[in-house]
Amino acid sequence: MAPKNALRRLWPADVQLRVLIVVFLVVLVGLSACEPGTFLRLANFTSMGLQISDLGVLALAMMLAMILAGVDLSVVAVANLSAVLAAKAMAAAAAAGAGDGVITVLGVVAALVAGAAAGMTNGLVIGALRVPPILATLATMTLWGGVATVLTNGVSISGQSVALQTLGTQAFALIPVPTLILIICVVAVWVLLNRSSLGVRAYLLGANSRASLFSGVNNAKVTVAVYTTSGLLAGVAGLINVARTNSANPSYGASYLLLTILIAVLGGVSVTGGSGRVAGVVLALVTLQMLSTGFNMILVGTGDSNFFKNFAWGLLLLAVVSGSRISLQRFRRRARGAGERSASPDPEKVAAGEGRS
Repeated sequence: MAPKNALRRLWPADVQLRVLIVVFLVVLVGLSACEPGTFLRLANFTSMGLQISDLGVLALAMMLAMILAGVDLSVVAVANLSAVLAAKAMAAAAAAGAGDGVITVLGVVAALVAGAAAGMTNGLVIGALRVPPILATLATMTLWGGVATVLTNGVSISGQSVALQTLGTQAFALIPVPTLILIICVVAVWVLLNRSSLGVRAYLLGANSRASLFSGVNNAKVTVAVYTTSGLLAGVAGLINVARTNSANPSYGASYLLLTILIAVLGGVSVTGGSGRVAGVVLALVTLQMLSTGFNMILVGTGDSNFFKNFAWGLLLLAVVSGSRISLQRFRRRARGAGERSASPDPEKVAAGEGRS
């Protein structure tokens, strides 16, 4: 019985997380069986880890906004603006004859400050001015995209940092540095949501803003803090982009916005706010990337990989959402049945006269 009890403790109580784990294992085993010689190679997993690095950080940023019962449509635009400002700062420092270390530090600081400032702007507009998140971030998405386009005239600009470019292509213990940055962001967001007062307040605000206010929480401050963190993560994503490509483009990652929402929803983040797990977002991210890579391998040369990839992503979302709903309904029926059994008197006791009040 001990091994069974240990397995039960390891098996998560969250229904959505359970379904995601099952789907992840099915996809992993299925693609491994279809492409055993290529899919299971270490180089393939390294490549997948590199590909999800910036998208994963953006998905975490979207997750934070959705936990507040909001959305951040500007995450990709903030990432691109951060990348452009980082590249501009590094180019200016290189033109002034600064060393590569100074150039790199300036680029990192520019990207992070730009991301945090853009996120804080979103938070102030939403929290202080009480503009609906979808309208506020739609406006700032257009604003930041326009600023980035004006700064670059719509073309890519070079990052000018040898050290940053080296970090973007190097690996540590067989793990690409951009993937390590993603792992650090995952851990940081988990700590923020599960081990800090800001995380508790964010969940409370997302679940019920009125109850949060009556509990003494300053909703505006929480909103500003969470959206600032979201913007900071977008700045990190922009920095990863510059490190990987040594360039910045105001239109990079045009399809990433819908993908970040898809990953967050697939990972169990409620669109009505108040719930969501980092583990679920990570599982959804990895599963989607495995599907994308697997279909590219299976359908290479046919030209149909993108079509089947999108089809598989949509089918996966439907499967996970439907599976979670069915599992939740079964759990509720079992709980209701157990409650009814505990409420009804024992027939033997009734016969003995012990069931009378």
